[in-house]
Amino acid sequence: MKILLVFLTFLFVYFPNSFHQDTQLKLDKVGNIIGLPKQYGPAKFDLAAKRLRIRDREVVFPKCLQYYFEQHQNPKVYLSASWYHEKRILPYYLNFRIVDKRVNYEYGMLINLETLELIEVSQSTTEGNTIYSPKIELGEQCLAAYKKAVKVVK
Repeated sequence: MKILLVFLTFLFVYFPNSFHQDTQLKLDKVGNIIGLPKQYGPAKFDLAAKRLRIRDREVVFPKCLQYYFEQHQNPKVYLSASWYHEKRILPYYLNFRIVDKRVNYEYGMLINLETLELIEVSQSTTEGNTIYSPKIELGEQCLAAYKKAVKVVK
C-alpha cells in the first residue's frame, strides 16, 4: 500500500498534466457559453459574426482568422476550457475546435481566457489511427489585426 501511495504521489508531483482534462462547454441557441465559472461571465460566442466575449473583453475575429471558421461547409464549433491547471505552465484558456465530420481535418484555436490573447492556431488531420496537429504560423499582420480587435467592453 505504501508503494502505491509513493507512486501516485510521484505521478502527481512530476506529471501533473497527465491527469488534466479540459472542461467541455456548450453553446446555447443565443450564443451563451455554458459551463464557465461565473467570474468569466458574461461569456458569448456568435458564429455568424465571429465575435467572442468573455467577461469585459470582446474580439471580432479578423478576416485572417475568420477563414478557419469558413473552411468547412457545415462547421460545428466545440468549446472546452481550463481554468484549474498550473497557470505558470499555460494561461487559463478557451479552446475552439472547428469541425466538419465529412473531412479528415479540423482547426483549433487556443485563446487566453482572461485577456483573450491568441495563444495558437492549429490544424489537426486524421490519417488512419494517427492525428497530426501542427501549429499554424500566422503572419505578423494577422497577429496585429487580432491584437487590435480585442476590446474592453462594459
